[in-house]
Amino acid sequence: MANLSFEFDNRQMCYQKTGTGPAVILLHGFGEDHRIFYSTVTALEKNYTVYTPDLPGTGMSAINTNTYPSNFSIEYLADSVAALINHEKIENSTVLGHSMGGYAAMALAFKYPQYLKAFGLLHSTALPDTPLKIENRLRGISFIEKFGATTFLETTVPNLFGTHTKETNPGIVLDFIQALPLFSNEALIAYYHAMMARPNLTDVLATTTVPVLFVLGDQDIAVALEDTLPQTKMPNSAYLYVLENCGHMGMLEHPVIFNKAVLDFLDKVNA
Repeated sequence: MANLSFEFDNRQMCYQKTGTGPAVILLHGFGEDHRIFYSTVTALEKNYTVYTPDLPGTGMSAINTNTYPSNFSIEYLADSVAALINHEKIENSTVLGHSMGGYAAMALAFKYPQYLKAFGLLHSTALPDTPLKIENRLRGISFIEKFGATTFLETTVPNLFGTHTKETNPGIVLDFIQALPLFSNEALIAYYHAMMARPNLTDVLATTTVPVLFVLGDQDIAVALEDTLPQTKMPNSAYLYVLENCGHMGMLEHPVIFNKAVLDFLDKVNA
């Protein structure tokens, strides 16, 4: 496992690289860093070259709070992934994003389709925020400003896990909370504004020429199954895995099944 970095927009963007074979880029979600994919990387690295960046504002790619770019957006995150692809001279890759990372994967598929062999939404969606979601995010911003990023994440993280997980394996939730990355208030607020402003990209799903992976949880309240299932019928080539008794965090709640879904998809795409 190599810890690497390059310059993107006059700032350091850091990532890990491991394995050999076709390129796979895994994009973490909001309030996470590259470590969220620890078990997935282990499952993939025998057959694939796996890249796990910390997106700008996160972890090793933290941004000085005084220099937040004025154009920070989901597209900006996609630009950073495109910069990683160029830096590593990757000819074509599969980009899979969890939650907010899925929004970045969608933006990448919209703006840089030439880089993609396939892409995937892991507990994510091509739809924009609903008015209710925007209202909730604005409340979240007020909470962050008042109580800080760490308290905000500790308070909201349990909602990401399915009821079944919280009842049968509460240790997973506690372990995740204890391992939360440190975020500045500015980072979380910037991410929230970026997510609220993102456009509807379902047209990308409908017109893409590459395979698309969907991994969904039947107890996910952040990305509801009934809202996302219609999207799985849009691409010409789509692969759907619904994880039972699972919330928003399939890689932690059901890692064996989650990792098998990702590996099966990659094997089909690269056959």
